Amino acid sequence: MLHYTIVFQVFVFLQIFNLINARKIGDGEFNVFSGFFNNKMFIIVLFLTIIIQCLLVEVGGAAVKTWPLNLTQNIICLSIGFLSLVWGFILKFIPLRFFQCIKLDDKVPEDED
Repeated sequence: MLHYTIVFQVFVFLQIFNLINARKIGDGEFNVFSGFFNNKMFIIVLFLTIIIQCLLVEVGGAAVKTWPLNLTQNIICLSIGFLSLVWGFILKFIPLRFFQCIKLDDKVPEDED
């Protein structure tokens, strides 16, 4: 159960840091922390997610099939989750054309009779 708890904790931390990454997705928007504290609802959701996740892991027990993690394990999970920010930063330097698998045309094809 410890291994599943660690995977669960890492997954949620990856999602939390991905929330931060998703704030800035435009071309040239490299600093995901610019204006970070301007959106109070985002901050509330972010901290509630962290608090609920920690409660689920630490006191959830058999009800949510988790095992309490010690400080070292939590720091490792947080560090792996933080890698999502690093990966997001690296991806911003890859041109968008590498991610466009389907060419979208502005014209809608006409039905042929």
